[in-house]
Amino acid sequence: MTGRRMTIMVGAAAGLILPWLGLAPSAVAAAAGNLGCSAGAHTLSAPGSVLYPETGNGGYTSVHTLVHLVYSATANRFLPGNRVVLTDRATQCLTSFSLDFERQSGNSAGPDMTVSSVTVNGHPARFSFVQPTYPGDPNGPNDPNPDAHAASESNPVGGAEDNPLPPACTPELTSTDVTADSMDGTSCPANKLVITPSAPIRDGATFTVTVNYTGRPGVHNDGDGTTEGWFRASDGGFVTTEPVGSEDWMPLNDYPTAKPSYDFSDTVTAGRTVIANGELVSVQHHAASKEFPGGSVTWNWHAGMPIASYLVEDSVGNYSLTSRVVDGIRFYQAQDLSISAAQRKKNLAIMDMQADITAFESEFNGPFPFASDGIVIGTPDASFDEEMEGMIAFSGGEIDTDTLYHENMHQWWGDNVSEGGYRMTFYKEGLATLAEFLYAARLAENAAGGPSTAKGQAAFQASLVKQFNQIYGSGGGFWTTAPSNPIPYSLFDTSNTYDRPGAAYIALRQILGPARFDAALRQLQRTYGGASVSEAQLEAVFGRWLPIRSGACQQRLSQFFTQWFDTAYASGGGPNRPMITGPGLAGPGFYRAPGVCG
Repeated sequence: MTGRRMTIMVGAAAGLILPWLGLAPSAVAAAAGNLGCSAGAHTLSAPGSVLYPETGNGGYTSVHTLVHLVYSATANRFLPGNRVVLTDRATQCLTSFSLDFERQSGNSAGPDMTVSSVTVNGHPARFSFVQPTYPGDPNGPNDPNPDAHAASESNPVGGAEDNPLPPACTPELTSTDVTADSMDGTSCPANKLVITPSAPIRDGATFTVTVNYTGRPGVHNDGDGTTEGWFRASDGGFVTTEPVGSEDWMPLNDYPTAKPSYDFSDTVTAGRTVIANGELVSVQHHAASKEFPGGSVTWNWHAGMPIASYLVEDSVGNYSLTSRVVDGIRFYQAQDLSISAAQRKKNLAIMDMQADITAFESEFNGPFPFASDGIVIGTPDASFDEEMEGMIAFSGGEIDTDTLYHENMHQWWGDNVSEGGYRMTFYKEGLATLAEFLYAARLAENAAGGPSTAKGQAAFQASLVKQFNQIYGSGGGFWTTAPSNPIPYSLFDTSNTYDRPGAAYIALRQILGPARFDAALRQLQRTYGGASVSEAQLEAVFGRWLPIRSGACQQRLSQFFTQWFDTAYASGGGPNRPMITGPGLAGPGFYRAPGVCG
């Protein structure tokens, strides 16, 4: 699909190079090439990546996004006027750039949307949809070889045609019963929205992109057969999107390190409530119109903090919505009114715990990083609950305490400090799993007399040791996938992404000591808050908090991380598992003697 060709915009504020005014398109292209301008990369993944290598877009930094939905909750459709306005900053001279947007899908609950127009700095721009190519393709994004645009869970693609190239995208498995390699070699969908302004955008320029689109939002089929995105509810839509489902309801730079701030100004069917990230600013009611015969309402939310692509919340439905301020933090509570009154009462009892849970988790992580926190409980039976930034989404009409501890911990880990790429999913899920371990330890502590008593403190510690030892005793295939190197099919497996790294953090807490472990967590928040962290950066911070900074201890800590995060073992457990643990835990300890590593 191609948009209208536009005239060249005048003005340095537009980020355009004025000497090109009046030149023919071929001359503009030649001039751009002479000055080193080029197309932005169509991925942010590293060469050889198998975890959603099609996502992310280069050549610019995402700064701010205004979401303006015009949504009929009765028809489940985006109406004319629906758009997103993205403010970006060029990191090179750009002849074109791209966004991620899955307009159509084979899933019956998938999206069916149409882009009507795109503007750059208010002026019409050309646009088209193309397939991704594998990261690092020397022939570029327009590689004529079909094998360069193929899906796979592994590298190289293989499949029926024995494709020797790396994958360009992750297969969209139709169910969790489908084997991981059943779609190897299939063609990647054309989900790259490539936008070409009439003249290049200069390096360092800030520019705005408006994408106008209509149609039905929907869900994305993952590499493990589950779905995420915009789930249809009887009274609107429910949004839960990890890892890549945001592109099934809005165009964006869909990668964890792309973290713009957000504003939402959603006009929806009268009587519906919009639940989004950040804080509610205003609600405006409108009279009947052609699009909304029964009237409409506009909900305005402001989220001034950076938000990773998979953490954008924007649900619409018949929600109750209340809020309260505790210790300077505003806590929102929203439940779909179609949930039974009895279940809503049970849910509310757990939702009321959020302020206390936040205070408890702050003892380890440092201050809560945002101005608000909240919970939205929707009715669709999504395959997971999710830590949407500042507005945790629970599906299926229910909430449970253990999961709330987990998802609330994510507000620090994954939300404020995001993963540097999909391979780092284990880092933040492990810390959220640690929150579940800490919750169990808290219960034991309270039963033994409370945190101010020696017995309570001993019970807290004993609970963590017990939980670690149970995990460390796992056999079978528990240790066979390295947390930092899953395929899409195993990205959210409990063993490698949740329990194993969660146990590793308990061991690390034993190695550093509780106070130094907490200090390392707080330093990570101070250093990388609002941004993302790599595995090397994560490990370096923990290394700085070793109680003994000798070369031998640093080397042993490096071995610890390699064994726990980066090593795939043979099946069976026993000797086929990490051989460095921590003081007081099952398995070989970290210290040979007090003060001596080895």
